Amino acid sequence: GWHVELLLRIDDYQDFAGMFRDFPTEIVVCHLGYFHPGCPVDHPSFQGLLELAESGRCWVKLTGPYRISAQEFPHTDIYPHAEALVSRASHRLIWGTDWPHVINKKAMPNDGDLADLLARWVPDEETRYGILVDNPSQLYHF
Repeated sequence: GWHVELLLRIDDYQDFAGMFRDFPTEIVVCHLGYFHPGCPVDHPSFQGLLELAESGRCWVKLTGPYRISAQEFPHTDIYPHAEALVSRASHRLIWGTDWPHVINKKAMPNDGDLADLLARWVPDEETRYGILVDNPSQLYHF
């Protein structure tokens, strides 16, 4: 019942999906894929992440947008990534603030702002409930 949590920049691996398609346990990918700022949604690695999540082979944490954005809050440059994840794999997403924001080299994020950002990414209340309640219950078996 365990899973492996990955903190890696998916765009460093051209065949990200191929690397984990047959992995023997569930994986959880942090920070929307922790891609480098400027990584496009159509990048093969991000598309691979979408494929893995959509098929149920991995979970993705909607955490740490300030870690992957080239912009200050509200980090609009990663909205397309969040929207793609929500539209294709909301059943495999979990959310968190990433508190206590260790090794942060930018302005300290406001956790209230990060919570508000989730509402922007996931305007549908039922989908947001799934991400906040149902999905973590399934992943963490509670």
